[in-house]
Parts: sequence; structure tokens; C-alpha cells
Amino acid sequence: MGWDFCGDGRNRTADTRIFSPLLYRLSYITGLAGRKYKDIFKTVNKNRTGIKKTDLVIDIGNSRIKMASFRDDKLLEVISFRKKSVDEISGLISKLGSTRAILSAVTAVDPQLYEVLNQSLHLIELKHDTPIPISLDYATPATLGVDRIANAVAAAKFYPNSDVLIIDFGTCIKYDLIEAAGIFKGGAISPGLNMRFKSMHQMTGKLPLITQWEAEKNTWPGKSTRHSMASGVIQGVQGEMMQFIELAANDYDDLIIISTGGDYTPFEKAFKNIIFAHPYLTLEGIHEILQYNVNQN
Repeated sequence: MGWDFCGDGRNRTADTRIFSPLLYRLSYITGLAGRKYKDIFKTVNKNRTGIKKTDLVIDIGNSRIKMASFRDDKLLEVISFRKKSVDEISGLISKLGSTRAILSAVTAVDPQLYEVLNQSLHLIELKHDTPIPISLDYATPATLGVDRIANAVAAAKFYPNSDVLIIDFGTCIKYDLIEAAGIFKGGAISPGLNMRFKSMHQMTGKLPLITQWEAEKNTWPGKSTRHSMASGVIQGVQGEMMQFIELAANDYDDLIIISTGGDYTPFEKAFKNIIFAHPYLTLEGIHEILQYNVNQN
């Protein structure tokens, strides 16, 4: 199949069975860029009804902590912290007046942070055995990342009765399938963009460490070592994405493809007609799990 990776997608072949147009795109950008912490407090306080309190989602990743507030199943705010910002997180909990929360962590939780959360909130911890509204067809559920579980739950919520391929661009790139019946089928994990750049530098004697590569992402063929490395990473990930899309499309006729994670931006133009971005898919899924557990009690 001959797909165009150059940007506008106009050279796609006539076989478009996996690219059925969607009626909508879901976007949860909350306009936080450049806003100060105290300004976010003002916005949250201004939006309060005085009757309903917010739910909190705390998502601890490999490098950052994200906190999201929800009310009536709607995402209100997303704030990202450095890992050591316990005082800031404590202050935010106090300002929001929340009483219930869910904690999801792919790494060990700082004991001081855990104490603050557990003392301040009715806290649910998302683990492999936490009740969820989907089924797991996975041989080792105890090793399944909670971020992958949350993504699958969100996909089932937003695309009910649909087969969905989720591509999550984080520290690692995760490809996961969830069937229309609400069954998580598993997927694949590969190195993320920064991991690929770092490994080329660390495992060779002369290749440079590339940290600023945005301007070089579309360079092909590379005319310098830096350009060649950037091109190899970006074009390599594009080819990898297309391979997993084809594998999934062979099994599911009306496949929906969605993406999440901060490193999807370099691929947005090339895949704009076939992949639909959900910047906060993981947070939405974690909150859905919180609601599911609250309703079960």
C-alpha cells in the first residue's frame, strides 16, 4: 500500500477501508500554555458552582506529574509538575476543595507525596487489579502498565462498539488494541523519540546527543550527521507506525486510530487524515476508572 508521508496525505491509494471519516474530533486542550500557577487557581475558583466539588486525577509518569480536575465528567484543568513539587500539589488540593481522587503511577510514588494525598483525599490507587469497565485479554495483567489500561478504558468510552488502535507517544511508544466488545487485546512497546536519540549517542563513540531536533525532523536525505540522525528517528517511527496500523487493519475492517502523548506533534501533519489526536486520553481514562469504582460502591 502506498501512503504519502510527506504531509498532506493526498497520494493515498484507493484502499481506504481503515480510514473511514469520523464525524468528530475530541479535543481537550485547556489553554494552559504560559499560564502561571496562581492564575489557574483563579480560573478554577471562578468556575466553581459552590455545590459540586471536583474529582482529581493524579498521573505520575517517568518525568512529570500531571494533575487534572473533573466536574460532571468534564475535564476542567490540567497542570504539570516537577516530581518534587509536593507543596504545590498540596496547595492545589486545598484550593480545589476536592474530596476524592485517583492515583496512577508508572514509577514509585514519593512517600511524602503519597502521605499528602492519602491524608487529604479519599484516594483510589489504580493498579492491575483495580476494577475497570473493560476486559483484559492479556497473559500477564500484573505487568500491564496502568497508563495502557487507562488509554484502553478511555478509547472504549469515546468510541463504544468500535475497534480502536491507540498510539501513545510517551517515554516509550505504546501501540494497543481494544476490540468493539470492550476487550483489551494487547499491543507493542517500542523506544520513544528521546530514548532513540539518547541511545545513539550513548552506545556509540562519536554520534552527538541531539536534544533540539524540531527543525530537523523532516530532513531527508540527511546532509549532516545531525540531520541524518533526526531523519532516521522520525522516518523510522513513521514506518513503524504504518506497520502496526497495517497489522491491525488486517484484522479489523473499520479500525479507528487515535493518538495521545506529547511527542506525537512531529507526525501530526503526515497522519492528519487517519489518526485522531486525544491529548489527554490517559487522564480521561483514569477518571473513568475512578467513576466506575465510585459507582460500584
